[in-house]
Amino acid sequence: MNYKESNQYLESIQKFGDGPGLNRMEKILNALGNPHKDLQYVHVTGTNGKGSTVAFTASILQASGYKTGLYTSPHLYRYNERIKINNIDISDDDFIRHLEQVRIVLEKDSSIKPALFEVITVMAFLYFHEQKVDIAVVEVGIGGRLDSTNVIDAIVSIITNIDLEHTYLLGETKEEIATEKAGIIKDRATVITSEEDPSVLALFKNEAIEKNADLQSVSTRDIKLIEQTVDSQVFNFKKYKNVAIPLIGNHQLYNAALAILAAEALAKKNFSKITEDTTRIGLKNARWPLRLEIVHKSPMILIDVGHNPHGIYAIKKTIEEIFKGKERVLILGCSFDKPYQEMAKVLSELAHKIIATKASYHAVETDKILQSIEKSDKVIFETHNVHEALEKAKELTDANGLIMVLGGLYLGAEAKE
Repeated sequence: MNYKESNQYLESIQKFGDGPGLNRMEKILNALGNPHKDLQYVHVTGTNGKGSTVAFTASILQASGYKTGLYTSPHLYRYNERIKINNIDISDDDFIRHLEQVRIVLEKDSSIKPALFEVITVMAFLYFHEQKVDIAVVEVGIGGRLDSTNVIDAIVSIITNIDLEHTYLLGETKEEIATEKAGIIKDRATVITSEEDPSVLALFKNEAIEKNADLQSVSTRDIKLIEQTVDSQVFNFKKYKNVAIPLIGNHQLYNAALAILAAEALAKKNFSKITEDTTRIGLKNARWPLRLEIVHKSPMILIDVGHNPHGIYAIKKTIEEIFKGKERVLILGCSFDKPYQEMAKVLSELAHKIIATKASYHAVETDKILQSIEKSDKVIFETHNVHEALEKAKELTDANGLIMVLGGLYLGAEAKE
């Protein structure tokens, strides 16, 4: 199997398994000798901020001298991006080899019909085990309790925040969704959250008591923004003064604070090389692409791949604060399986000139996006693809303007490429 064939094989696997549950994961892992069981983990779930939080946490561990695995999803360009050690993607050869191991198991037992995410998750565990990482930081796919990643026993669990998402699968209320996400809390672990809703916090507290886990939380009163520019910000959090991070937006302060508390918890759990200095270095060096990322300077082009209402409001707030008074052109495109009506309406408020377009994959048609926009004071354009949209945006602004590419993962990935 070469790399192209490995991708074709993965694409042939069903996106979802035969209903929720961990039984398929357990069967595959057991057949492979349970490679996940001898590793240490940080496990991260939540509605928004998972990616940034795992990036901050892994960067701190790496800066502290630990060989650090990182498992995230989805990818922007290649499946390899999901599996990293010390921020380097798994090689094509290792990717193919570990996929082959999983494929052999599935051929021997045709009753196991895994989801695509399950197969890649097993590959990550095989790679981390083989490479003898000191610790792996693992991002949940969906939910928590029944997510494919929840076969691990994490020593630190992080729950960023809770909002309505995947309600068909996780529940119709915040409390129901929180119950699913609280499923990653393990016996005698440390659990850290930035959620401040009292009813959700009470639910987390009860789960922590039941599991003899230590619950810690990030509170708004503990965070103070000191300085914010177009590509960095400085803040205080508890005893940590003037901490610098390269990701902008008020929401990133909470994600960084979660990583700080995770680092402190890990330092007490035999990861003694973590210090305040290595924590600061790790936060400053963290990279997580396409989160309010400036990819071009003249004109300034900003891309964000936020794709749910909660995230969109955070993006809008940050842009209005940092780029106040700047002439703005919006390139807008959304995925058809997201709440694009609300997202388009909110994002359209950021600019007078709007270019509706579509990514080459998973995109909603531009006419449906435009139906969601209040057009009374807008100059509206439509293009067939992202390349045309960027060319049109450059025509509409000068070197001092801001072009924003917003609305979805695939749109942002294509625009950066």
